[in-house]
Amino acid sequence: MEIVSGTAADEILERIFQPTAKPSALDQAEDTLRHPKKLVYAAMSNRNFYWRHHIQKFVLDSGMVPISPFMLFDYYLLHTVPKQTVREAMNNLLSRSDEVWVFGKLSLGVKVQIGIAKRLNKRIRYFDISELPVAAMPISEETAAEEFRD
Repeated sequence: MEIVSGTAADEILERIFQPTAKPSALDQAEDTLRHPKKLVYAAMSNRNFYWRHHIQKFVLDSGMVPISPFMLFDYYLLHTVPKQTVREAMNNLLSRSDEVWVFGKLSLGVKVQIGIAKRLNKRIRYFDISELPVAAMPISEETAAEEFRD
């Protein structure tokens, strides 16, 4: 049986309980480039505009990066630019996303976004947000279409 000296035990304990250094900005950037997260386009009716922060948090907590038109463009940039310009920008972001997550009721605009996502073969997920801010619950496309019509 090997005898461990007190100094060896102290060295081991020192390594175990030594505070770890926070990664530098460069380390964080390198890690992000090596392990990029998926981009999720958050589609929602303007009637759910007030839930936009909770939806952003939900996507981030799911380990994804949210792309939310209402966070980027507010509500058509407070009507200071033509709606068509904002819609084109939103569709551009949708085309660059990895997935599309649909929150709440299906308005005409959300249905168009779903149609674009389907044509681009994007993964689409649907969520019931009637329990926000507590929870967003995954639902099927059929349930979304039946129960959450706008």
